Formats: sequence, structure tokens, C-alpha cells
Amino acid sequence: MISKVLSGAVLAGLLLSVSAPIVAYAEDAAPKTKADCKKAKGTWDKATKTCTVKK
Repeated sequence: MISKVLSGAVLAGLLLSVSAPIVAYAEDAAPKTKADCKKAKGTWDKATKTCTVKK
């Protein structure tokens, strides 16, 4: 019984450690250049040099 709980905890930890960087990259995937912003149909802010894409 304890081995099943332990293996489940190890598996959950492994899945969390693999999925965390993927989620972080997805949030940081905003366009970085004016051309990329235009392709994403966003609004480029010249002052802050950032793109705002409506979801």
C-alpha cells in the first residue's frame, strides 16, 4: 500500500516538473517585435515597445 502511495507521489512530482516550464513558456509567448505583433493582429505600443493581443 505504501509503495502505491509513494509511486503516485513520485509520478505527480514528475508530471508537475515537466508541465511547469511549458505553462511558463505559453504565458511568455507574446509577440516581441512590431512585425510579430502585426502577424498576431495585436496593437503595438511604441512607448513601451510591447504588443497587446486581445484573446
